[in-house]
Amino acid sequence: MYQPMLFLHWKQIKVALIPLVLAAFAAPLLSVQGLGSLSAFSEDTIGAYQFMTYSAVWVAVFPALAGVIGITLALSSWNWDHQLNHVHALSLPIPRWRYATLKMGAGVVLALLPGLAFWAGAQLAAASLTLPEGLHAYPNALALRFFLSVLCSYAVLFAMAAGTVRTTMIMVTAIILLMLVGGSLNDFLGRYFETFRQVNVVEWTLQLLWSRNGPFEVFSGSWLLIDV
Repeated sequence: MYQPMLFLHWKQIKVALIPLVLAAFAAPLLSVQGLGSLSAFSEDTIGAYQFMTYSAVWVAVFPALAGVIGITLALSSWNWDHQLNHVHALSLPIPRWRYATLKMGAGVVLALLPGLAFWAGAQLAAASLTLPEGLHAYPNALALRFFLSVLCSYAVLFAMAAGTVRTTMIMVTAIILLMLVGGSLNDFLGRYFETFRQVNVVEWTLQLLWSRNGPFEVFSGSWLLIDV
């Protein structure tokens, strides 16, 4: 039962996943492109600082790519079921929970492809540099964070996509709108409610989700391939 599930998911996502795998491999390499040997910075604090500043540009690219991969895996995992109105799933002689578990496991296996590609790219990127004293490469830690971020976004959207496409789009749209106009909404409600004048609900919610011990903590923190 698991192998057909994996094959079906691969069939649904291969057109989108292959470019994402290539992007995951290329991203770490692009983050160090043009830096070459940095041994000349060994006694140049300003040079090392400039290098760290250049590397920091990619801090937002890596988690964004991981999120896109996870979302793509999640939405494609239920695509076949939505097209057939879940008739095929309901006709199988297994409980619904086991069917969902097998389907989610297939996505986790496919998530290994971009995860391994990112790890390989990070290893090559780190090996291509001669770092100044005080700086170190962390390809393994960065690749692990990338893979866990893919799994995190995959798990959240997988649960949403298990319902109807309409429900998923409503929830995703509501979250995006909250992030975009939440500040203005908080100010408006603050005119009538004392609580909203004292606390920015949107900022508090985002801090709760992305701060330490939050469900999306893996997306925060250091995403630098090269750090002190």
